[in-house]
Amino acid sequence: MSAILKKLVLLSVVASVAIFAQTATADILWDQSDFDVWGMGFFNADAGAPPFGMAVHSVNHVTVPGGGWNVDSISTYYSALDAFWGDGITQCYVHVYDKTGPLPIDGTDDPSVDPLVPMSAVLNGDHFVLTASGLGLALGAGEYWIGVTPIGASGPFGPEIHLSSLTYYGDATASYDVYAFPPPAMWFNFNPGLDASILIEGTPGSTPVEDSTWGEIKSLYR
Repeated sequence: MSAILKKLVLLSVVASVAIFAQTATADILWDQSDFDVWGMGFFNADAGAPPFGMAVHSVNHVTVPGGGWNVDSISTYYSALDAFWGDGITQCYVHVYDKTGPLPIDGTDDPSVDPLVPMSAVLNGDHFVLTASGLGLALGAGEYWIGVTPIGASGPFGPEIHLSSLTYYGDATASYDVYAFPPPAMWFNFNPGLDASILIEGTPGSTPVEDSTWGEIKSLYR
């Protein structure tokens, strides 16, 4: 598991009032939320195993400037063919990897074992807004692969599509098909030249977190 993920501290012991205050004052740290409803999208959902399900994870290339970030929430934007699809979504995987090349590292950056955190899904007209909040994730300056993958049923039309962004940055969104056939599963570019829509909010500045802290909290969310 990535050393960066060990620094994901979930603020489970903070009062709900404090969490609300943090969210209300959050800054936009990374904005690729200008989604394209009619463009090519991404499979990015854990919807069970074949033959009736699928599990594909996706991450974006994100640059954290000098001074670092304290990430409070990560939002993504999905199609809404089934208006009830979001009702069953309560959790997601959180992916944060050091970026060292055009794709995450096979055999090291395994999204299927990444932490699970609470997620909300809100229907907003012709799309869903999916948000993982209260993350308390401290990131130092550098290049990262970052993403969230909801756990949700396929539904009558299959899983909804993670909408692409009209803004393209750096290397294209990378995908990982857990049940790839033929195996093994590996990172690949599902839509070369496109990024998935994502919005990262929090406050500038990061606070180092001891690696040991992650081991104490992880069990609460698996």
